[in-house]
Amino acid sequence: MRFATSALAALALCGLGLLGCSDTSSEGVADTGTGEPDSALADASFATPDAAAGPDGDIAPDPGPGDLPGPDGADASSPADAPDAAAPDVADADAPSPDVSPPDPGAPELAVDPTQSTFPYIAPQAATLIKQFTLYNTGDAPLHITGLSTVGSADFSLALLPPLPKVLAPQKQTIVRVAFNEGDGADGALRIESNDPQRPVLEVPLSSYVKGTIDTPQPCAQLQPSALNFGQVARGKVATLQTTLTNCSTSTALTLTQVTRSSFLFFPLSSEFQITNLPGLPHAIAPGQSVVLDVAYAPLLAGPDSGYFLLHTDDPKEPQLQLDVSGLGVAPPLTEIGLHINLNWDTDATDVDMHLLWPGGSLWDCQTDCYFGNPQPDWGTKGDILDDPFLDVDDVDGFGPENINISEPKPGTYKFIIHYYDDTWDGSFPQASNATVQLLSYGTLVQSWGPTHLDHINRTWDVFTVEWPSLKVTTLGAMYSNAGGGFCFP
Repeated sequence: MRFATSALAALALCGLGLLGCSDTSSEGVADTGTGEPDSALADASFATPDAAAGPDGDIAPDPGPGDLPGPDGADASSPADAPDAAAPDVADADAPSPDVSPPDPGAPELAVDPTQSTFPYIAPQAATLIKQFTLYNTGDAPLHITGLSTVGSADFSLALLPPLPKVLAPQKQTIVRVAFNEGDGADGALRIESNDPQRPVLEVPLSSYVKGTIDTPQPCAQLQPSALNFGQVARGKVATLQTTLTNCSTSTALTLTQVTRSSFLFFPLSSEFQITNLPGLPHAIAPGQSVVLDVAYAPLLAGPDSGYFLLHTDDPKEPQLQLDVSGLGVAPPLTEIGLHINLNWDTDATDVDMHLLWPGGSLWDCQTDCYFGNPQPDWGTKGDILDDPFLDVDDVDGFGPENINISEPKPGTYKFIIHYYDDTWDGSFPQASNATVQLLSYGTLVQSWGPTHLDHINRTWDVFTVEWPSLKVTTLGAMYSNAGGGFCFP
């Protein structure tokens, strides 16, 4: 598991009382409302029944900017190129092997947001309504989701789900969407089967009610669509989709009073999602009238993003409407990336991590080290993402790949380091691994290293330095032990 995340998750879940956030009743979205981007995301990370899916991404807080050393940084002979001063137990290949007894792998733990859901609708129902659920693994071991279904009322059915079985590494997530069509009006549940030892079968309650008819006299809020799926969007690009808030009352104005963002396990909805044309609040909507909201998604990292906005109104039967949002950030084409570093290794159930240091930086430093706990530090010009590094995927369960990219690096000498974070991710016996690294610039291979032997956990390999813009590369090669670090928080 990653440092400190289980403790945070346990504290959050204890405070919530249930494994998830309380539901805010909201209307769903017609399944025709999101268009092509919906299928794009399903192909990449999720699936309609019988479709394929790709890897999940990490949940990580946005790192805060800070003071950095100047770009006239270290070269191959500087202190930054020696083993980190904080690294204990400098070792060589002849050092004794560590204890190989299998450690306690911990246990998976399933958390669902929201923990229940209600589908309010205007009768007669005009279109299928859809709600989004996020499934998290807040435990210390892989979570195997083996079954997803709806039970109870036939009004509820699955609209989007990952291919099964779905394996979630610790602190990773996936999404499921449930559809509602007016029928018998009875309650149902989303049934989730997994290897969570405490709750191998979890049922998330589902219900519905008629909030009004087409001639409702009181304030009446409808949101169509209430789920926006942006599909794949490259870092540095912005995608925009629209939703419409309508006053379905025949005689009384509806007032939009505020818009808030979802929060789960201390992490709010990513700032990568923004409503860009929100009117001044409070905002009155006349009977039968609407306001169109533009929602933008501008990913800063590769991987899936999801959550929701809450629109607060004076509708007495549904004062909060939930706008679900999801998208998949992807890296730009290699031809647009000045420095691209790729890492692969040759063992399953292991975690090898990459670190790129700002000129003069040090390992595990929250301002100068780009790594899993600090995947996009603000380097160079503050607020300009083009000169910032970004880790596109943190692969924790074997083989890789992992990539760090900088589109337009600032001049200076950058240092690259490999750290063997976990040699027994699934709780089996520890194993050695062999790592291979490639450095590319604008799609052209500059140099490669390895395969290089990493004998046990915490083995650290200083790989190279590279000067920008000359692309002068110095191979390092120092091997030592370093106890590791954790996440950076703003």
